[in-house]
This record gives sequence, structure tokens and C-alpha cells, in this order.
Amino acid sequence: MSHSQLLGGLALASLLLFSGCKKDPEVPTPPAPEVNTQVVKLTVKPTWNGTPFDKNTVYAAAGDQRIKVTELKFYLAPLGLTNGDETYQLFDADLFNVTNGPLYRTLSVPVGNYQSVKLGLGLPYDLNHRDLATIPPNDPTGNNSGMYWSWATMYRFVIFSGKFDNDPNGTGEPPFTFDLHTGLDTCYRSREIPFNLNVTTSDTVRLTVNVDISRFFTDGSQVLQLSEGAIWHGTEDINIGLKAADLQIAAFSIEGE
Repeated sequence: MSHSQLLGGLALASLLLFSGCKKDPEVPTPPAPEVNTQVVKLTVKPTWNGTPFDKNTVYAAAGDQRIKVTELKFYLAPLGLTNGDETYQLFDADLFNVTNGPLYRTLSVPVGNYQSVKLGLGLPYDLNHRDLATIPPNDPTGNNSGMYWSWATMYRFVIFSGKFDNDPNGTGEPPFTFDLHTGLDTCYRSREIPFNLNVTTSDTVRLTVNVDISRFFTDGSQVLQLSEGAIWHGTEDINIGLKAADLQIAAFSIEGE
């Protein structure tokens, strides 16, 4: 075989090889189906036994206690709507300081029928253990929230503070201070509250999360008696923090329009 014939044969073989390895054209990914959504107007509203909460009022509480609440601040994480097997999260974590009254958020949710509301009080493990340096300072879980426990490298879940008196016949400003800061993973609580909600494209959804502060002191059986422990910052008797967390999560309810 001549030199020119050999080169021609090699060129033909190379052409056949490369043509045989040619990739099929990529199939374009079909666009995701459009999801219809609706605006959700969320209200987080503090009450005391069904009436609007007022931080300047001294209330009668369970256990013959007189209570004046001067601060209530807490994380809801997450807040979601459930339709059978799926839950749509309105947000993964948000911070609410309801000391001065109701707070409002504008959110969105896919159109559909929902049967319950899921909420968490505090921060679940993954959020509670994030590196603070990776979070924008003004994020609800950022350094400017005032909720980070540097000593524990974790967060306060609820700040609940004020004045109290053990004498139900007392008058004026209660003489003693209470300051309950629940936190640590053992104090995280969650609930699923049955609530039927039909979200359509035709009308804005209005959803209210009520927190009845009077129920921070009793659920009808156990009582939070502040004379037995009025301070908890994560290092005192854990039973105080656990009781407070149990009562607080039970104090939430849902209503809509």
C-alpha cells in the first residue's frame, strides 16, 4: 500500500470514529407549570383572655397572681399551611415583638384548599445552630435581633418579661420582676392547628395568629407560679423553661375571615 493510500485510510477511519461519537442534541427542559398564588395578609395579635393586650394594664392571672407584661418577643419558625401530605411554608423563621400590639406581614401562598396551620415557637435545630457570622445582621435571626445568646452560641426563643405580685388584692405597680427567656433545643415547640382555608385567585387571604398571654400562666391544669421561679435564662432549673415553653405554644390559635 502506498503512503498516500495509508494516509487516506487513516483519515477516513478518523472521520467515521468521530461521527460515531457525536452526541445527540440536548432536549430542552419543559418550563415549569405556572402556579397561581394569592396574597396573604398575616396578623400576629397579642390578647389577654380574648381582649386586646395592653402593656400598661395589670392583669389578674392564674395562681392568684397580678401580672404586668412589659415585653413579649418571640420567633415563629416555621409558619406553614398544610393540604394533606404537603406543607407550604409562608416563612421559615420570623421574629415578632408584640409588646406594643399586633404586627403585620404580607406573604403569598399557592391557590388551593388547606386543612391546617403548622407553626413552631422558637428555632428548630438547624436554624438554632447556624453560624451567626453568615447571617445578615438585620435578618430576623441576625445579630441585630437581640435574640442571640453568645454564651450558648444559640438563640433565645421567647423573651417574656414584666412585673408580678403574689397578692391578688394588691394595688398599683406589682413589686416583683419576672424575666423568662426560653431557649436551647429542648424548649423548641411546634403545633399543627386544624384550620380550613380555601385560597382562590379572586380574594386576598386574611389570616390571624392569636397569642393569648393569659394562657402563658395556665393551660387549665398546670400553673406557672412565678414565686417558684421568676427568672430563667437557660442555666437555671430547666423545669421552669420547659413548663414555660409548654404553656406558651398552647396559647396560640388561628382565625381568618
